[in-house]
Amino acid sequence: MKTQFIQPRFDGERFAEHTLPIEIARDLAAYETLVVELAKHLYLQEHQDKQRVPKGFAADFHLHLENIEPGSTKPMLALVVTGLLALVSSTSTYFERARDLVSECIAAEGSSLPSAFPKELLFHFNQMGRSLRFGESMHLPRAEMSDAVLTPERRKKLVLACDLVYEREVELMGAIEEADWGKSSFRLRLMDGNQTTVPMPDSFHHQARQYGGRNRHLVVVRGVATFDSWDRLQKVIGVESLEIQHNAELAIRFDKLAELKDGWYEGAGLAPPSEALTIIAEKFIAHYPESAPLPSIVPTQEGNLLAEWNALGDPSVDIHLSDLNACFHAFGEDAPDVEQDFMLSSETQWNDFFAFLNQNIKPRLV
Repeated sequence: MKTQFIQPRFDGERFAEHTLPIEIARDLAAYETLVVELAKHLYLQEHQDKQRVPKGFAADFHLHLENIEPGSTKPMLALVVTGLLALVSSTSTYFERARDLVSECIAAEGSSLPSAFPKELLFHFNQMGRSLRFGESMHLPRAEMSDAVLTPERRKKLVLACDLVYEREVELMGAIEEADWGKSSFRLRLMDGNQTTVPMPDSFHHQARQYGGRNRHLVVVRGVATFDSWDRLQKVIGVESLEIQHNAELAIRFDKLAELKDGWYEGAGLAPPSEALTIIAEKFIAHYPESAPLPSIVPTQEGNLLAEWNALGDPSVDIHLSDLNACFHAFGEDAPDVEQDFMLSSETQWNDFFAFLNQNIKPRLV
């Protein structure tokens, strides 16, 4: 037997096309779990002579995604009941009451909660709504009342009402300081200088050995971490992916260059052509010599690039993106200036270019 149970609405940029991102399904699954646990609690509160709910009480309750209607994103969740739940209408009432109580809890003002909502179940909001990003919200309709609106900030407050920390999805970038092979974890030094311990799968051990202590190459951690009420990182508790970002400082610089638009310099200045910029970025990030100091890379008003090094002779390279031509220049000390042109249209030419940089970019004498 199938009946309509609730139709939440998701608002935010990701839902503008009336589609539902796959990760939001985790929030709906967490909502179903919370409704089930709350229904069990309500049943036991009214049957205090019983130690547990009837057999099949929760097993026969299922929420199905029926369809998505226009109006931001509005998935219809249908209640599909079987077994005991299909035969005993009074049992399904507990799930309906639980549904309404979840909405009341979300809509409650400040730290006040409905008296019927058990505080120990608030931890479920660590999962429900965790996929919501800043500026997004999940609206749960209420009969003859305004919607209950779950936002990342409201979710945080609900969890902190029962715990000292709350969980949220994170993307962290930092250097691998050292690894603990016995505990299968590594210490991550973040970009702001703070450190945290990250669990890692056995499959990442080889990369941890290869890139540990090499601060030029950073690891991007995507997963779940706990934060305190001041949003200070406490602990990484789960990892979904670990990815090495080679020459991370260069990658960040090229990402910023890719964001430039025509007129970036006081209304003038051409943006670097995206296709050529992508070629240059990929080569520098993947193949820049390990022993050579990193350059600063800035745009020119003509839509090209200038690489400069704080090194002996103040070396620089003008990179013309229209024909992928690179012009190297460095001042000579008691010798002629060093000048060399390179075409960068083949693997061999790129290899020659990087070999030349490795040989001619020298640290300043202290």
